[in-house]
Amino acid sequence: MGYDGPKVFQAPYGNDAALENFEKSVLEGIDANRVHQYTDEAPQTDSEVIRLWGTKPSLNGVWSAIEQGDYLFFYRDGTYTHSAKILATEQNEAFGRNIWPNFEDDPWDRIIYLAPPMKVNVSSKEIHNLAGYDISYPMGFTSLNDMGVGGIRGKYGSVEALASGETGSTQTEITETTTDIEIHSTPDFDLANEGLLDGLYFQDNRGTEILEQIESAFKAGKHVIFTGPPGTGKTEIARRVCRSLVESHSDTYSGYEMTTATADWSTFETVGGYMPTETDGENLSFETGQVLRRFKQDGTQENELLVIDEINRADIDKAFGQLFTLLSGQEVQLPYRRDGNEIVVKQADGSSGTPAPHEYIMPTSWRLLATMNTYDKTSLYELSYAFMRRFSFIHVDAPQVPETRSERIDLLEQYADAWGMDLSRSANEDVLNAVSEIWLRLNDGRSDRKIGPAIVRDMLDGIVNSPSRTTERAVTDAVGNYVLPQLEGSPRREATVKQLSQIDAVDFNRLSELGRDMLQIEIDG
Repeated sequence: MGYDGPKVFQAPYGNDAALENFEKSVLEGIDANRVHQYTDEAPQTDSEVIRLWGTKPSLNGVWSAIEQGDYLFFYRDGTYTHSAKILATEQNEAFGRNIWPNFEDDPWDRIIYLAPPMKVNVSSKEIHNLAGYDISYPMGFTSLNDMGVGGIRGKYGSVEALASGETGSTQTEITETTTDIEIHSTPDFDLANEGLLDGLYFQDNRGTEILEQIESAFKAGKHVIFTGPPGTGKTEIARRVCRSLVESHSDTYSGYEMTTATADWSTFETVGGYMPTETDGENLSFETGQVLRRFKQDGTQENELLVIDEINRADIDKAFGQLFTLLSGQEVQLPYRRDGNEIVVKQADGSSGTPAPHEYIMPTSWRLLATMNTYDKTSLYELSYAFMRRFSFIHVDAPQVPETRSERIDLLEQYADAWGMDLSRSANEDVLNAVSEIWLRLNDGRSDRKIGPAIVRDMLDGIVNSPSRTTERAVTDAVGNYVLPQLEGSPRREATVKQLSQIDAVDFNRLSELGRDMLQIEIDG
């Protein structure tokens, strides 16, 4: 049976006239009495305003495909900023000319009535990658292809979940067009929240020490990079810290954003750059990157924390060069213009009032958090000194695994308790011993690739959810699924796999085959 859920329509508002219309008719809404002077077909509502969008006659083919219950996703500056459920449509030129007089020569007469919009702030690159597009901006008002809709359903659960903010991120319904964010002061950065690390377990009170280090860095005005082996909880700690600050200091922080760096990042991804306008594709306009979008959206001052996962996968100098000056506390002028003025990024100190369209203000309390895997430091881009001295590096190490069988299993059970896993019902002692021994051999110094608890948890989940396989086969497959990928590029991968092959619960022949196929290595019996 085919998909019969809502479709997604992309509605860019990149130029100044479209932005004005978006703020007026979507965010604020049009007085209902004014609407009813022109039409009897507007949806009935108890609200004093009716929200709507429109498009021109040349896009009738796209507009006519809209059905009640579909969604508009509004795009600007590299981001789908808002979503709105479609309530009805109507063709009405007189109404369109009255509501949107700035498009008089090419009137928006195809009317789209909307429910109150939701703020989503999803990277257009992310959505377009799901759709298989090779550009990160929509080519005018159009519908997202079936591949994109399917990708949204796979990643977020449903179109409705992404559009309504049920994905666990910080989306909120828009009720006003401005925010009252304090940009000049900093909060107390008190992270002594007993629930902040719920579900995470750290040996010897290490979790509390990490939070104290983050507090200290923030209070010193530093940004933070978490280092350590994969699976130690670096990204999760960053996410939880951001969420805690946003929830406890809503007058200071308006949200947070998480993204992952890639090798092809440049200042276009971080700062921004010129892109063809969505209306005609010929003229160029400045579109903000990840960092500048945290400071201002839709002309409104914001203060969104930013988390960059695997930051050193990017060429730091190429991607952040223009931001070094900003992060060191100085104003930056960018080689781009908006409305004839050079784009400028200012510190909050000395700034007051609403920033002009070409101005971006970095709040005093704004912080950048990033992560990097320890073993990436030699195989990926190096962090320059100019970049490093603006950060505090906080190491999140993998735990010390005891050598004795009983102590290893006890450690595993302590983590399982934190995860809410009942190992007594799902895994026998042979499985626990095998997994804990694998962990020991990876983390005791004989391997150059330690792993954190998250990877161990994945192994356990894979094993206990494979009841039809023997313990030996399930354990070996778990090593292939979760451990061998971490050894890619390791100069000691052959010796490490040989060590793992000597564990009693590991199938030597199967692991040899996996090592040959995945890592191009041969191990002797």
